[in-house]
Amino acid sequence: DRVDYLYTDIYKKLETRIKAMSVGEKLPSERTMVQEYGVSRNVLREALVLLGDRGLIEIRPGKGSYVTDKKNVRLVEHFERVLEEERSGQMQVLEVRELLELAMFEKAALNATPEDVEALEDIYEQMEKNLGEKNGYGSLDLKLHMQIAKSTHNEIFPILVQTLYECSGQRIMLMEDLFPESMKSVHRDHLGIIDAIKRRDVKAVRKIGKRHFDVDRYMLMSMNQMEEKVR
Repeated sequence: DRVDYLYTDIYKKLETRIKAMSVGEKLPSERTMVQEYGVSRNVLREALVLLGDRGLIEIRPGKGSYVTDKKNVRLVEHFERVLEEERSGQMQVLEVRELLELAMFEKAALNATPEDVEALEDIYEQMEKNLGEKNGYGSLDLKLHMQIAKSTHNEIFPILVQTLYECSGQRIMLMEDLFPESMKSVHRDHLGIIDAIKRRDVKAVRKIGKRHFDVDRYMLMSMNQMEEKVR
C-alpha cells in the first residue's frame, strides 16, 4: 500500500541523510522535510519515531530532532557484509532473532501496559487489512515486533530487533510470495502472541513464539534448497 511504501522510502532517505551528518547536528524542521520529501506529516513522524527507537536521533519536543549516535547503522552494515559473504548467514540471523525475541516476548508478557496491548491490537488490525500485500504487510510486521520490543520497557530490545530485522526483513517478504499458506500460520501466531501478552501468560507466549520461528526456519530452509537447485 502507498502509505507503507512512502513510510519505508522516507525512512531509508532519512537514514542515509543521518549517515552524512555529525552527532549533535539538528535535522531540518518537520515542515521543511514534509515539503522536501513530499510526504504527509504523519508518515514523516512515523519514520522519525523509528529512527529515534534505534537511537539514531533524539526527538526533543518543541525543539526538533538531533543526530545522536550512528553505531547502530554501522552494526547493520557489518551484519549485511557477513550475510553477503556467508551462505549460512540468514539461518544464523534467524537463530539469533529467535533467542532474542523469545526472551522479548516473555518480558513483554510481564511488563506490557494496557496501552501497549492496545497498540499491538491496533497494528494487528492493520495487518489483517494488508494480508497478502507484500510491502504493506512487511512494514507492519516490523512495526508489530518493534511495539512488542517497546512493551518490554527495556530500551535495548527495540535497537536489537530493528538491527536484526533489517538483515532478514526483505528475505521474509520474499518468503511470503513463495509460501503463502505458511505465512497465514505466521499471521495467526501474531494474534496468539498478542493474546498471551495481554493475559500475561509467559508459558503460552514462549510456546507460540517457538512455533512462529519454527515456521520461519522451515520456509528459509526450503528457500535455500530451491536456490541451490537453481545454481
